[in-house]
Amino acid sequence: MLSGTEFDNALLRAHRLHTGLYRRVADKLGLDASYVSRVATGEGQDFRIRRALLDELRKIQRGLRVRQK
Repeated sequence: MLSGTEFDNALLRAHRLHTGLYRRVADKLGLDASYVSRVATGEGQDFRIRRALLDELRKIQRGLRVRQK
């Protein structure tokens, strides 16, 4: 089990994996990151962007599982 400090550090490392998420998706789809952000927050709707965001989040989640072991 992780101590409080170890857990806090792991949480911060995990958060850093999300940095640039909208930019990565935008670059992949040839769009502006602000539009990707709007779709992510529900202000806009675009199935292609939603799918790309979820794919990227799943990659992050898989990476976190590997690091936890």
